[in-house]
Amino acid sequence: MRAVGIERFGDTPELRKVPEPEPGPGQLRVAVEAAATNPLDLAIASGALAEAGAYRFPLTLGMDGAGTVTAVGAGVTGFRVGERVFGQFWSSPFQFGTFADVCVVQEAPALGALAAVPDELPSHLAAALPTAAMTALGVIEQAQLPAGGTLVVIGATGGVGTFAVQAAAARGLRVVATASTASGGRADRLRELGADTVLAGGGQPLDQALRDLAPDGVDAVLDAVGDRALAGSAAGAVRDGGALISIAFGLDERAQADQRIRAANYRLDRKPELLAQVAQLAAAGTLRPVIGAEVPLEDTPRALTGAVPFTGGLRGKVVVRVG
Repeated sequence: MRAVGIERFGDTPELRKVPEPEPGPGQLRVAVEAAATNPLDLAIASGALAEAGAYRFPLTLGMDGAGTVTAVGAGVTGFRVGERVFGQFWSSPFQFGTFADVCVVQEAPALGALAAVPDELPSHLAAALPTAAMTALGVIEQAQLPAGGTLVVIGATGGVGTFAVQAAAARGLRVVATASTASGGRADRLRELGADTVLAGGGQPLDQALRDLAPDGVDAVLDAVGDRALAGSAAGAVRDGGALISIAFGLDERAQADQRIRAANYRLDRKPELLAQVAQLAAAGTLRPVIGAEVPLEDTPRALTGAVPFTGGLRGKVVVRVG
């Protein structure tokens, strides 16, 4: 079968032919229909997350995906052959990811989460949901915004950002979205997703723009960019007791030590619970992935490095069409 992976940490991911894996006890074999890329994939390939889990080589990359169960190992009770599943396929040890025709995953992935695909949802959309949508929901919950509060999403055009805008708007929150530019219809697309205000780069400093919008301070900021100067600027516009949460390690120790606000670099946890919420919101049409690019499996190495063109104005998610 085809698979995109590495022989050792530090290798450049490449497409290769590998034997089709068989499920062991407590595992599922899934015919992958679609997958999606995440920064997590290159972090694993580089070895940056070597201590975060156990790995076996040769390693097929790919955390997010959707497909159909074709076989189950002994002891599996939660899924059946023929059922469509999606999620973050992070088993431990991790060896068979979603950038392949077939993958093998634990019924309850040790470091991920797996769920049935809502009937209404095509596989290419389901594959784009797990990591980014779970992260968006998790940050909003951790931020503990009051009813009708204001959430600022720095980097709203990416995967997590587009989900955060939708999820926050669905909760009745006021959403301020930032984008590097307003060209390519970005501002209009973000408003369609639920943003009340869109701030584009090149204007006044972010902290001043936010103070003009909310003189008493915004309730929370989600940083999806990782620019420490930008996150630091936004911190000054957060009200006392508000939250500044970065999903891109945009907060240094000094920022995290700020006692005036709740500042933290976010770590995704409670994945099964969050994936169940994602499935419900997707089934209801409340969350819909923004697909910035779709590529065949053989173009996955290029997609991982961002070397594919985006369409539609927003980066959103890159989906890999597999089978």
